[in-house]
Amino acid sequence: KIVLKERAQEPQKLYKLVEITLGNKYQFHEDFAPEFVELISKSGSEVKLLKQLMGRLRMIIELDDIDCGLKWLEKLKAYDNMYSLHLDADSKNYRILFSKNEKGKLFLHMFYEKDGKTNTSYEKHVPIAISRRDGTT
Repeated sequence: KIVLKERAQEPQKLYKLVEITLGNKYQFHEDFAPEFVELISKSGSEVKLLKQLMGRLRMIIELDDIDCGLKWLEKLKAYDNMYSLHLDADSKNYRILFSKNEKGKLFLHMFYEKDGKTNTSYEKHVPIAISRRDGTT
């Protein structure tokens, strides 16, 4: 079990903790890491977000049905095989787009979501995730 210290560590090290701890259960697109590191390092809540992410990823491992109605886990109905994992800290909202395949769950793209549904634009971010999933980027 990895214990996170309350003082923030370098975001790259935090991301490595996620990969080392959960990398055998999940896949991470190569472009996901830089997005994760950049966004989390600007958050001011690095440790809180990482703990939340790791807890939610551990819970997803246990789910037989990923469409189970959890508030922080959303199937994007307008897109085939695309899900959004919600993270929030200190009134900032982040979204991680992922897909399922024969090897498990593939994390594709992370972005900062502005407050309010009208400011959220999955339409801008889902094409990035789809192209990564389908191997076109």
